[in-house]
Amino acid sequence: MDTLKPFTNEPAFLGRSYEMDFLQSWIVEKPKNILFLYGPKSSGKTTLLYKFIEQNLNNIKYDIKHFNLRRLLLINYESFLRAFFELKTSEQVKEQRQYDLKVFKLSVETIKGLELKDIDPFIVMARELQKQVKKAKRPIIIIDELQALDEIYFNGDRELLKEMFNFFVAMTKESHLCHVIIASSDGYFIDRIYNDSRLKKTSEFLEVDYLGFDDVMEWLANLEKYSKIDEFVLTDFQKQVMWDFFGGSCWEISNFLGHLLMKVENARVSDKDFHDILEVKRIACRSMFAEYATIIPKKRALLKEIAKVLEHKRVFTPDDIVALVEQEIWQPDDMIDELNRLVQRNYLSYAPPRAEYALQGRSMEIGICAYVEMISSRQI
Repeated sequence: MDTLKPFTNEPAFLGRSYEMDFLQSWIVEKPKNILFLYGPKSSGKTTLLYKFIEQNLNNIKYDIKHFNLRRLLLINYESFLRAFFELKTSEQVKEQRQYDLKVFKLSVETIKGLELKDIDPFIVMARELQKQVKKAKRPIIIIDELQALDEIYFNGDRELLKEMFNFFVAMTKESHLCHVIIASSDGYFIDRIYNDSRLKKTSEFLEVDYLGFDDVMEWLANLEKYSKIDEFVLTDFQKQVMWDFFGGSCWEISNFLGHLLMKVENARVSDKDFHDILEVKRIACRSMFAEYATIIPKKRALLKEIAKVLEHKRVFTPDDIVALVEQEIWQPDDMIDELNRLVQRNYLSYAPPRAEYALQGRSMEIGICAYVEMISSRQI
């Protein structure tokens, strides 16, 4: 029987010593605030969390509950309950019908009370956390991809989210029962939750940005070590071009390496094949902005103004594009709402502590500049 070959092009994890050290030092402190972990899409937030969990999973002191909301459809109270409370279906618990909040076992009566809203789910969670503390465990709740709760937020269940964050404040700052880590690539949604729930002085922020130049060069020079790729090596020129185009965007680099694997000859990828694949990426990035703006003048004007800012710096605030309001192309509230939509659609990233916007990576910067150049040349 043939043995299963190991995967190639595995997700790379390198650097992040500051972030890992921060998380490790944070969890040994007495719980006193909620930690919001934010950063642009594909910067490696989820990979960082998995490594952090892996590093601490076998530590008997910790009781880690990880909820990755990306995998769930959350639209109302009932779907919220299903995300946190799961029915155990094994034969051993079939008769007693116990439910499981990851490691929390609840009776069917409790679940019925939750479904009927006769019992507050956060009271149940607090009680179960207290049980873990009495067992000399330190609970850690990790919620990844917070923006999945966006539908609940806008479907009128804001009170549910307020209650959830009030619960987290009570568990951290007030009773010091557990640590809470909230991660999201939608920094604008974090900001709204942060302000709407009055979380000031109860929260801390940790930014996970794209990898730096040295880490990317280390990765690309050692593909077998970090990605289990031994079919080819990159030239120095190719490594530099990849940095210039993708920056430190982990997923984009990994995805591009996967395409290069299809073009390997004699342990190399020719510069022609390399550039052909890169050109497809370039056109795709430009097309994203064409798809967004179509022929709508105010959207085109917004992209032009952002591209103009990028000529001087990589981050911006609404003040940097206020000319669009002064020229009455956009109304102030409408423009802020549009920036929010661009964050939700992963064109822009938003840093809550600094109230700054940026394009979602270097490839998007290249894409918006290529799009603006294209429509400007057509207007000549």
